[in-house]
Amino acid sequence: MVCLYQQEGLDFSDLIGDILKKQFNLSLFNCGKFKVPSETFNPLRDQYEASGITESLMNYYDNRCDKHLVIVDVDIYTPRFNFIFGLADTNKNVAIVSIHRLSKNGSLKERLAKEVIHELGHILGLNHCSNQTCVMYFSNTVDDTDRKGIDLCEKCRRKIEGI
Repeated sequence: MVCLYQQEGLDFSDLIGDILKKQFNLSLFNCGKFKVPSETFNPLRDQYEASGITESLMNYYDNRCDKHLVIVDVDIYTPRFNFIFGLADTNKNVAIVSIHRLSKNGSLKERLAKEVIHELGHILGLNHCSNQTCVMYFSNTVDDTDRKGIDLCEKCRRKIEGI
């Protein structure tokens, strides 16, 4: 089961519940609203540090779930990248996806679906895929997200089924 935490003002529960069921045969437990900690904000970058947000999520963990997903609408980054759409911590089984850059000029719901599947794929043991149509292909830009498909390629699907 996946616990979903969403920043105040967001409600993608139905979309994400459908994604989890279709792609991974997982159930969704809505764990309510999440406040992005102000201490994760970096004023020099005007962004929030993604791993700091996922660390703070541990205070909210619901023990009924073994996987955790947080959806936010702030610009997030890691020290290695100028910005990211999402991040998965496979040691803690937690992922974060930001809609901040996904909502620009396009289909937010489809982009969000792709990034949620991508980050949960990491939690389930998948790495980035070299197949440009696979949802596990690395997205460096929104255009990359738009180009890749919403499904796992056959190779990644077999890996998931083997886990």
